[in-house]
Amino acid sequence: MVSYEIIGRNGELGLRALFSLHDATHAVEFASDLHRMGWEIVCTNETHSLLKESRIPSTTIGLFTGTSKGYEVPPTLHPKVEWALTGGSQDSRIDLVFDIPYPISKGYDVGGTTLLALAIKGGKIPVFTNDDMKRVISEFKTNGEIDDELRSSLLAKANLFIAQHYIQMLQQAKKGGDGWVGAPIMKLLTGENPYQVPCHLLGFPENEDPLSLRRFDQLSGTVPCFTSLADLDNIIHTLCLAYEAFNKRFGKTPYLALAAKHGNACGFGADWENPEIAIEKALFGNPTAIWGGEFVCNFSITGSFAKLLYESDARKKNLGSGWWMLDLVAAPSFSSEARAVLGRRKDRKLMINKSLTEPKLSNSTFIFRPVRGGFLRQPPPNYILDFDEIELDGANFTEQTLGSLILAWAVSWSSNLGGNEISLVKDLQMIGSGGGPATTIAACNALARAREQEHVTHSSVFAADAFFPFTDAPKILIQAGCSEGLVPKGGKLEKQIRELFQNHQVDMGFLPQNYRGFCRH
Repeated sequence: MVSYEIIGRNGELGLRALFSLHDATHAVEFASDLHRMGWEIVCTNETHSLLKESRIPSTTIGLFTGTSKGYEVPPTLHPKVEWALTGGSQDSRIDLVFDIPYPISKGYDVGGTTLLALAIKGGKIPVFTNDDMKRVISEFKTNGEIDDELRSSLLAKANLFIAQHYIQMLQQAKKGGDGWVGAPIMKLLTGENPYQVPCHLLGFPENEDPLSLRRFDQLSGTVPCFTSLADLDNIIHTLCLAYEAFNKRFGKTPYLALAAKHGNACGFGADWENPEIAIEKALFGNPTAIWGGEFVCNFSITGSFAKLLYESDARKKNLGSGWWMLDLVAAPSFSSEARAVLGRRKDRKLMINKSLTEPKLSNSTFIFRPVRGGFLRQPPPNYILDFDEIELDGANFTEQTLGSLILAWAVSWSSNLGGNEISLVKDLQMIGSGGGPATTIAACNALARAREQEHVTHSSVFAADAFFPFTDAPKILIQAGCSEGLVPKGGKLEKQIRELFQNHQVDMGFLPQNYRGFCRH
């Protein structure tokens, strides 16, 4: 325990706090509480003026250091402040630093982070958020001291904040090194395997992405594990790709429902008028594969929709069990009836985020992947399908075909089924998807998934995330009856492949060669 004798400082042992605040919203409240407990307040001129108006005694930092005039650097960086934090006699020390630096969008607050670093070095109390200051004051009011757990938490948070600040400086400079430091958000149940513990969700500072995982609220279910959140992140990306492409092409978006397993879409359905139809399409794209999987949509879940997601007579008739056993369901909101229905399975995680009504791609500058000895960095795969820049080779796609192509493209672009992903869609319902080390294997796998569920592949559309190097995979898709498709340009035999599709009256769109999925390498 860290204990202090709280006595006025008039020549006696007492406590002193330094206030240096970009956000002084609670300055009067906190200073008043500390003053009543016998603390002396040292503060910057702006905060001093606020406290003076409220008749709370305080000392300016210039008066404390004896440099009220003519000091050419911020007075909080004066050597006397460093001495007061890292050494200092009983009469000259500073015991607590309440420092809220300005955000990096307004500049580099080196002085603010230096104050926190000096407080850490000197074993003082570093506080840089209003919430933590409330905790500190509450502990002193109740116990006259702060315990080791709170002190350790404050030190860890301050160290993390300082590290993030300098890493952001590196990232903004766009030269030299880079960094990757996240703040703990949630302790997870396990990693990918039960032995991989401890496991946590961490977040980046000043990240305003409305669909970042930290901005989801969990309504029910067990604590998520690593795979639950990784899978959720993957299916959100697939949903965003489709939403953005629909919006770009049509200026509006249908009801979208996606059922997945291990973060890969097994069923994806869309309907312009009825969300229930979109749900049915998603669930019955591959009702075998999605058992125990994940579901996400861009509309609210009502009680009747929840019943569709809970069990199905058609599934029971065909597969012997009516339960979908979905492990995770994410939506903009759930009605109370929906929560009651889906909550019957205690392990099922219900996640809400109102931004799922308009699911947009991340605007992050970079994404990272850890590798041994470091990490890889690249811009995110945030390409939005744009039919205005696609070579159509005389194709005349209908509105229905364009929608189906968007679904197929979103799935093939974001799935990780072994490489060279190919997805099949018919009448705004995904009917098959597959990957493999060769495009022929990917095409065969996608068709196998469709035929296993007795989907009709004739007049379906396909999308591939990699160019066709030979005519073998196109021939497989043509023989299956595919009538339209999307594929990136590229390959020495591209002219021959185009002629093959034209000869078999398959309408094709060719994406610019730069745009290939190759997701999650």
